[in-house]
Amino acid sequence: MLFDTEKKADNFIAFNQEEIRNEAGYAPQRSYFCLFCGGWHITSIKEDIGKSKNEELLEKLLIEKANKKEKTPYEKFKINHQENRNKLFLEIESKIKELDNNEKELFFKEQISFLNKEIEEISNSTNQNDKELLRELRQKLDVTYIVRKQNGFQKVNNKFNEKLEEEWLSWLKKNGKP
Repeated sequence: MLFDTEKKADNFIAFNQEEIRNEAGYAPQRSYFCLFCGGWHITSIKEDIGKSKNEELLEKLLIEKANKKEKTPYEKFKINHQENRNKLFLEIESKIKELDNNEKELFFKEQISFLNKEIEEISNSTNQNDKELLRELRQKLDVTYIVRKQNGFQKVNNKFNEKLEEEWLSWLKKNGKP
């Protein structure tokens, strides 16, 4: 049946539902707008709360399209970077798992010292392979500092703090502050 408005369709259901149920064994439950004819119809199918079939199909299509879409080099780099960080976290955590606090502190000290030396040795290189290695070493150093901090070893880098304090004092003098 076709109705001009939703109200007319709902009124038809309200006044005729029992009679139709007695005659046919089922009765209209709701009205819906038909995009094809631009009118309102009634149906005995209960409305599922949530998404319509069209919405579900559209969402599925968009997901498939997004999955097929080629990732940009930056997206690939970001995914790879996060995977590498996770591997490094697990690697360091497994190495320090059985160590006591003194051994852990020694491990972190040696690891940080080693990485800093390696970074210093290749930091001025123009070789592309060295640049990639430098990036990996910096990432490993960053993860080492994070794991160290998570394990309660938060020693302050005194050289860094002294340098920072000197820069701050020189800035104050430069800007005429006492």
